[in-house]
Amino acid sequence: MAGPHIQRIVFSGDVLRPGDAAFRPAQTENILWFHRLVRGQAAAATRLPVEAVTWGRGIDTERLYDLWGAEKSWRGWARLFDAGFAPEGVVAALEQAFGGAVVIGFELAESMKRILSLLGIPFLDFSVHPVRFLDDVFFAVQTNDAAVFEVMLPDHAEESAFLGPAGLLAASALKFRPNLRIRGESLLVGQTRIDRSLVRGGRVVDLSDFGPELRAAVGEGGVVFKPHPYANSDFGALSAGLSLRRMQVSRENIYALMASEEIRRVVGVSSSVLLEARYFGQEAHMLHESPFDIPARRGEAVPGQHLSVLDAWGDTDFWRRVLAPLVPVTRPDGNRFRRPPNALRTSLRNFWGFNELSTDFQVALARPAIQARV
Repeated sequence: MAGPHIQRIVFSGDVLRPGDAAFRPAQTENILWFHRLVRGQAAAATRLPVEAVTWGRGIDTERLYDLWGAEKSWRGWARLFDAGFAPEGVVAALEQAFGGAVVIGFELAESMKRILSLLGIPFLDFSVHPVRFLDDVFFAVQTNDAAVFEVMLPDHAEESAFLGPAGLLAASALKFRPNLRIRGESLLVGQTRIDRSLVRGGRVVDLSDFGPELRAAVGEGGVVFKPHPYANSDFGALSAGLSLRRMQVSRENIYALMASEEIRRVVGVSSSVLLEARYFGQEAHMLHESPFDIPARRGEAVPGQHLSVLDAWGDTDFWRRVLAPLVPVTRPDGNRFRRPPNALRTSLRNFWGFNELSTDFQVALARPAIQARV
């Protein structure tokens, strides 16, 4: 997809996604966050103009909904997110917004990726990686350009890199929560009500859509249900046929629960926890599917999969490498961006429970009352 027609770099994301309660942009802040995070590196690597396209800025989202004939709500978004069809007007609108550009996405909608590929517009799409127990979060990166994929492949972290951090966190959990009072071998995880990983067949699903599969996965024993920290609900578990008598609701740390010797399996719809579970020795039952396709080893990777990029994303040389198949780039400088632990977590204001067994744990240990018991 390289060529002289590429004249700019455009940052974007899921410009289709509205809020849960009203038809207004839900992802603009996240798109602009990622734009501010790496726009300097992308500009220095290419000397091209760098822009951002968000809801109402460079693209008319309301008109896209009209062209698709979709309800202007999160229900309409679920229909459009993974749509396999787009009217000519939608394709033309995306060509106008992104033509002549390399698109750097932060969680692009699947339908947008398909249209960009149809138009021959290259993209690199970044998402917060589903493995979130390292010293900081990092990115899963997908591209529709095979040459970009090949030059990015050496930056891919193989799954064995996650075993050490998982072991350290499990050991910390042992010290932090030695008595969880678990009554069951199955850990059932809830999710937020609306999430891109829950879109299936144009609608948003929950546990109630997988009743037979859920009951088969948990068997006859007790079930420990861990609600999502931001969603105080059963996530459809009761409608799926699980009784209150069988369910032990736990608010304990998710990593402490997965590290418990009593838990044997982790069950859920599409939570990232299900991809993390195996690093804690747990059997995982995913009732839907993950939005990520991540190769375990570099030698098994094929174009189109997501690559696990831990640290390189912050270096201008990374952007020189991955954009070189598409546009002329500047000379490498060898400079590395060295960030402290939890830098991205703190910047995003989202810790995914990791802080409870790391920074919060350290603070707790420093308190005199705690020190006296250690």
